[in-house]
Amino acid sequence: MKTEKLFSVLSSIHPISSDFRKAVERVITPLSLPRYHLLLEATRIAECAYFLDEGFAMAYTFVKGKKQVDWFWNSGQIMVSARSFFEQVPSQEFIQLRTSSELFCVTHDSVLHLFQTFPEAHFIYRVIMNQYYEHSRERTRDLQHLTAVERYEKLIRYFPDVEQHVTQKHIASYLGIAPQSFSRIKRHNTRR
Repeated sequence: MKTEKLFSVLSSIHPISSDFRKAVERVITPLSLPRYHLLLEATRIAECAYFLDEGFAMAYTFVKGKKQVDWFWNSGQIMVSARSFFEQVPSQEFIQLRTSSELFCVTHDSVLHLFQTFPEAHFIYRVIMNQYYEHSRERTRDLQHLTAVERYEKLIRYFPDVEQHVTQKHIASYLGIAPQSFSRIKRHNTRR
C-alpha cells in the first residue's frame, strides 16, 4: 500500500509518531474506484472520510431541482462531508469521483478510536476542519466580492485541469453563474 502522499499531507499538518502512522495504516482501506462513482449520496450518513491519492472529485447538492456544485478535490486532498461524518447525520450532499481514482477510506469508528489513542489525531482533525471552514468562508466572500471572471481565474489557479474533469455546466454552477455567462467568459479569455 503506497501511503507516502497521505503521510506527507498529515505530517505537513502536525508531526506524526511512528505508532500513529502504524495505527492509521491498520485502519485505512485502499480503494480503486471508477469514474463517476458516488462516494456519498444525499440522505445517507457519511460512514467514511477519504484521502484522494490519485483522481478528481466534486461535491454537489440539489437546490430546487438544479445541481449546485459546491466543492472540488484534487489528488492529495482529504475528502469528507464534515457534518455528516463527524455528527453521523444524513448528508445533504453528493460526492462523486470525476476520474478513475485511488483512495484511502477510514471509517467513523476508526477515527474515534484514533482520537482516543493519539493526541496528534485531535490536532490534525482541528486543522482539517479549520481548513474546510476557511475554504467555505472564502467561497462566500468570493461570491460576494469577486467578479465571475475573477472567480474563474481563481478556480483555474487552484485546479488547473478542472475543465478536463467536469463539464462547463458544473464549472458555471460552482462559479454561481449561468452556463451562458460562463461561455462568454471562456470566449473572452481565449481572445486574450
